[in-house]
Amino acid sequence: MRLNSIGYGVDYVDSLAKKIGDVRNKMKLGRKLSYNEKVFIKMHAQDLYEKAMKIEEERNEFRRALANCKTKEEAKRTQIAKSTELQMETESNGDLEFITTRMMRMMSILSEFSDFEKSKEYKGLSNECG
Repeated sequence: MRLNSIGYGVDYVDSLAKKIGDVRNKMKLGRKLSYNEKVFIKMHAQDLYEKAMKIEEERNEFRRALANCKTKEEAKRTQIAKSTELQMETESNGDLEFITTRMMRMMSILSEFSDFEKSKEYKGLSNECG
């Protein structure tokens, strides 16, 4: 068995890195993380876990805002306002991590809105302007 410089098997470290990368990619696509994925990154990638929890809370707040909408147009305005808010956040010297995190947040909002549009709650909203 080959060991890396800190005594872990190279295959084990490669496996962890792949799993962390898979979770990061899922977040980049705006998809919700499973309980097991959250536990895994909490144990092995604390910084990614903290981002995931912030994104999840932001997504929950957005879902609550959508639930309060009375019309489809109001729901769309809520989505546009949130997207605009994220786009307007200033970049930190073109920091790639900042840009990646903002992209994860944006994709989670778009994913949540897409899910909402498919829901019975959305279908029950009025088409009229609010």
